Amino acid sequence: MSTIEQTTKEVSANGLSRRHFIQAVAATGVAIPFAQMIGGSGAGAAGGTLKIATGKQEHVAAPWETSGGSLFILSMVGEWLCYQKPDGLLEARIAESWTSSSDAKQWSFKIRQGVKFNDGTALTADDVVYTFTSIFDKTITKGVSRSKGNYDNILDPKGVVKVDANTVQFNLLQAVANFPYFVSSAAYGMCIIKKGAFGGAGWEKTMISAGPWKMVSHVNTETTVYEKNPYYWDTKFNPGFDKVELIQYLSAATAVPLLKTGKLDYIAALEAADALALDKSKFNVTTTKMGAGGLHAHMRSNFGPFQDKRVREAAALTIDRVGYIKGVLKGLGGVIANDSVMDAYPSADKSVPQRKQDLARAKALMKEAGVPNGFKVDLSSWARDDINKYAKLIKTSFAKIGIKVNLVIDGSDGGSAVYYTYDPYPSKPGKVNQFDNHSWLASNLGITEWSGRGVPDTYLMREYRSTGDWSGCMLDSREMDAAVDAYLQALSASAKKKASKKIQEVSLAETPYLIVNTAINVTAARKTVTGMEINGMLQIDCRKAKEV
Repeated sequence: MSTIEQTTKEVSANGLSRRHFIQAVAATGVAIPFAQMIGGSGAGAAGGTLKIATGKQEHVAAPWETSGGSLFILSMVGEWLCYQKPDGLLEARIAESWTSSSDAKQWSFKIRQGVKFNDGTALTADDVVYTFTSIFDKTITKGVSRSKGNYDNILDPKGVVKVDANTVQFNLLQAVANFPYFVSSAAYGMCIIKKGAFGGAGWEKTMISAGPWKMVSHVNTETTVYEKNPYYWDTKFNPGFDKVELIQYLSAATAVPLLKTGKLDYIAALEAADALALDKSKFNVTTTKMGAGGLHAHMRSNFGPFQDKRVREAAALTIDRVGYIKGVLKGLGGVIANDSVMDAYPSADKSVPQRKQDLARAKALMKEAGVPNGFKVDLSSWARDDINKYAKLIKTSFAKIGIKVNLVIDGSDGGSAVYYTYDPYPSKPGKVNQFDNHSWLASNLGITEWSGRGVPDTYLMREYRSTGDWSGCMLDSREMDAAVDAYLQALSASAKKKASKKIQEVSLAETPYLIVNTAINVTAARKTVTGMEINGMLQIDCRKAKEV
């Protein structure tokens, strides 16, 4: 039996955990409390409530703490200087326009006049400055800000300046050609908040921002209900639904029965196999490219069994990428990748050879590295349908060269109990954490999901650069650092392609991450619900949603 066949069979037989099963039972209406919570109260009726299934949040839905599934929640109430559209390009929101100096070191944003927060108070340039300076001040954040890493080496609080009532200027520490993405919804925790507001835990009780929707109620890890924000800056905003309800699911598969029975209108992310099984006469299935988003598997380079880059390369050569995409992802849920975050972008150099399965070469590398018989290693992550499949692919593939993988999968909501505890945090050069506690930043082998950004800059800064605070591999390479900086500062397409080629080449030489495919997000909606949009970040835009 091939690896792909085995993986597919295992997921089919064992894909639903006990918690998944409990939720599936609830979805059919047997478990009364949960069934009543999601209701059947006229979902989708004109002027009624639009019901959307989302993933589980792992942390509080507050700007300074948000990550993973809480992006869904924040995307409804939050508003950013600009917004990443489904095609990866940016749309003006609170900033009506922006310009840069010729060297891309100074960026000026014109603030739209008349914008109000969802409590009716005016949003000003002072609020924008506070949003982008507070994250640097531990006395304000109480040490909690996962967005600060967006700006390491490129911005400090002195560089955020109010020029006048209509203009905020960012004076950068180095040139960044794609800087508008760093103040857009791609930097998801940077929605504009009130001057003086605490953006950590507690913010979710009011969710005061300037987005199209206003929070009515929020039950952590379960549901969030919104109503139209009467103060939204876009006077053309006229939604077809009075309310929107986000309902969180550990497994998207358990939401499918509710979609079929009309108790849900939209599933924001689901497996390709589930989408392909839907009746096309009743449901619309759509796809959105996620750039370099998707599942990245790190092999830790400064501790444990993957310190030798020959071992990391050998591991990568065991993967049947084409078979996985065709067999498990059904050709719908991803596009082949080459263990680099550059592969999905126009700047990628297509002359760099595509890595393919080569077991003979993999075994030879293991022998050269002194581990011809392999070794044992834990693979850490958290329980979600796509992660479970990827973990099983890695386990069965690595076994072909003697690497015996033990799956340590955190079954808590969003992996909040173990994998995403952010302990230790951040990942920085220096002291090596000589242990594996099965968390994201202290596991020898782990799978982390990444949102899809329109440009690769955030991955490069936070995941690939040695100073990155989200580097699971903890690669400390001057060659990679120089290539990353060259890409960030490149002002022309040719310069970006040159830098991209170097990043791609170093990625193959060092193999810090296994990126088998770049993800394509799959959604499903009832045929009569139109106007739904979701971007690569999995941020939902239902401003134009309506029942037809």
